[in-house]
Amino acid sequence: KRHGADEIYTYIGEVLIAVNPYKSISGLYGSSVMKKYVGKKAYQNNPHAYAIAENAYRSMQLSTSNECIVITGESGSGKTETSKFVMNYIAALSSKSKKVQKVKEQLLETNPLLEAFGNAKTRRNDNSSRFGKYFQILFMYGDPAGGKISQYLLEKNRVTFQQEGERNFHVFYQMLTDGSLRSQLGLSKSHADYRYFSDPGAAKVRTLDDSSDFSATTRAMEWVGINGQDQSAIFGVLGGILHLGNIDFEAQGRDKSVAVNDQAIRAAADLLGVQESDLAMALTHRTVKSGIESVRTSLNVEKAAFARDSLAKSLYGKVFEWIVHRANETIHCEQYTTSIGVLDIYGFEILGINGFEQLCINHTNERLHQLFIELTLRGEQEEYRKEGIRWTKVDFFDNLPICSLIEKRGGLYSLIDEESIFPQATDETLIKKLGNNIRDRHFRMGTQGPMQFVVKHYAGEVTYDTNGMLDSNKDTLFSDLVMMMVFGSRNPLAKILFQDHPAAQTGNKANKRPPTTASQYKKQVNDLMDTLKKASQHYIRCIKPNDQKRGGIFQEELCREQVRYLGLQENVTVRRAGYAFRMEFEEFCSKYKNVQKGHPEWEPNAKKGTERILKSVGARDYEMGKTKLFIKDAKTILGMEDDRKRFLDEAAQNLPEDDGLIFADKVVAFNKRYARSQVVMVVGGKGFYWYSTGGELEHFFPMERIEFLSYNPDAGWMCVHATYPGRKEEEDPPVQLNWLSENIYGAEVENFVEVLGNLGYDLQASKSSSIPSDAQDPQLYKENLKLVNRQALGLPALRNRPEAPACCTIQ
Repeated sequence: KRHGADEIYTYIGEVLIAVNPYKSISGLYGSSVMKKYVGKKAYQNNPHAYAIAENAYRSMQLSTSNECIVITGESGSGKTETSKFVMNYIAALSSKSKKVQKVKEQLLETNPLLEAFGNAKTRRNDNSSRFGKYFQILFMYGDPAGGKISQYLLEKNRVTFQQEGERNFHVFYQMLTDGSLRSQLGLSKSHADYRYFSDPGAAKVRTLDDSSDFSATTRAMEWVGINGQDQSAIFGVLGGILHLGNIDFEAQGRDKSVAVNDQAIRAAADLLGVQESDLAMALTHRTVKSGIESVRTSLNVEKAAFARDSLAKSLYGKVFEWIVHRANETIHCEQYTTSIGVLDIYGFEILGINGFEQLCINHTNERLHQLFIELTLRGEQEEYRKEGIRWTKVDFFDNLPICSLIEKRGGLYSLIDEESIFPQATDETLIKKLGNNIRDRHFRMGTQGPMQFVVKHYAGEVTYDTNGMLDSNKDTLFSDLVMMMVFGSRNPLAKILFQDHPAAQTGNKANKRPPTTASQYKKQVNDLMDTLKKASQHYIRCIKPNDQKRGGIFQEELCREQVRYLGLQENVTVRRAGYAFRMEFEEFCSKYKNVQKGHPEWEPNAKKGTERILKSVGARDYEMGKTKLFIKDAKTILGMEDDRKRFLDEAAQNLPEDDGLIFADKVVAFNKRYARSQVVMVVGGKGFYWYSTGGELEHFFPMERIEFLSYNPDAGWMCVHATYPGRKEEEDPPVQLNWLSENIYGAEVENFVEVLGNLGYDLQASKSSSIPSDAQDPQLYKENLKLVNRQALGLPALRNRPEAPACCTIQ
């Protein structure tokens, strides 16, 4: 019923479920709809991708924390479109200044650019991402300041072969719609004229407009700093790839071949900027080192075709990397306070033929599912047990053994890597090795053919074919082709693409074996998981309603299967019985003690401090664990967030216009009369401020004067150590100023120090276990005042005295 009414979103706790409608829904998106979600809680509006983006943005602002939005689901479930809605919403929240608007446009324009070069039509999805992307939007006080794109495992095999009903990458079809460009590249309009379009009949796609999309692609190139000259070089390489595919080979005896189709050779050589004779020779010969000597050997027809396809795949992969690098250069920023990452990565898929790329893709989805389990099922239930919270265990399918099967020592990646090292290894020896070495209930040998094995993934069984796996896992580009491109190409882009390849190096680098795809990808996925774990996670789980890619069709059994393997039913059970909010006592006190009225006294026991805060706001339906607080009703914490936001907004209003808020809290420090007083401490990008409760500036320490911080998390104080020039006489030594603030938790200090690090301030914060007793001695302060010129910026200071503890050089 919900699907029929175009209600495609719903919640399970804080997790958004999004069903792909396969059609446009009037009134569901756009600026007028965005306005309804700005500043609102999730329960105040209908479920929506905008609500998740709003929650991530507000959480980032209020907690000065890094956030990430993880969008998962199988291929065709709508992940890429959902990520666009999320990014558009986040960008819309920014200010309207010209500088911010330019940054925002640059960030948004990376989407059509990367889609053109990284997406393709598959049988399950007309706009399938054939690479993984983690896009970090970097913020300066809430406004986009730049970004960073991390890309994972482009499916390069698609360049030279596509399964029936599928297309090559979008950009190839887009560029053929431009008559002028076709003429420059010597290309025809007919898709049937190119061997690298395996199924010409699949070229026309109902949901895509290649001509319009090409205009968007070239516009995006301009936005991210790829000028006309660079564009010409890129399209020259792409045109050269299409011509490469049309080069044929004829046998010259048993082990020799010659390149034929002079027109294709001439066109490819011209666009790649190399000599025809050099290209023909490099495709049909290979130089092999034997000791200190090099021997050039001929290639038979099969190996020559392999060399041709290897060059085409390598060229495209390098162009894609170059585009991502150029985009990162354009959107890079040196300073930022916080970030929101959006993960749009290829979904779990089962194709007609599943090779090495599908294994990597499905492994990534296993890891993401494991991360989700850790957060919502295993991790949450284990937390209740450890904290002594009453709980009835909910069973669920744990896919950790499947992740281990693929990535452990002696697992699939490891054995494929081992076999890739041996020169005489073949795909046949690989399948034999897998069968002899793996004993796992999630693995078995295939029954459809001798080259197949089966992995029982969390989302279903997948039969993998080892044909071509070793080639996909290692760098198969012959050195002759690398040398030709690096030292013989006149195309300015093609010339630099392989400069870092070992074959183009000298000395030890020249003999270094390139890392395997499996080893690189395993590290990339591990790094991605570490990045996601360090940020506050927000989840969108996408569902594909039918296999026909048509609107208005809801296949119940297909959807039930996705609900099953995504663990959504167990997720509902845990969410209904569990707690909406949980947080360690000290973190809770650090974050919410400012919602109390007045200036609360320092409470060294964080558990007691938590209870005091809860009592002050009239909280109900919560439990105190051993180290954490658990709140049942989300509205309780949302009300506290409102109070905290009001406090932070008032603190930010006191700052100068050219500074932005990083941190604020109620502390005890010294006012202008140098008496211990209740003040508001504010950390901005330009320094540390102390304001009276009425908003009057009491003291300011500019960031360039601050040497380091010391803090005592047990006693609840922090000291800013700074240096100012002496003012009485020119030869006076600098005055050491050390400013004490009390009623601060250690977690608060560590948080804003990390944010200041993002701004480029390497501010050291050292823990102290001593007590600054003399900081509370008014008589000692009067004596200290006599030691320095009273005009030294109006701040008292203490010359170091032998009898004073190190921490007590305060004022």
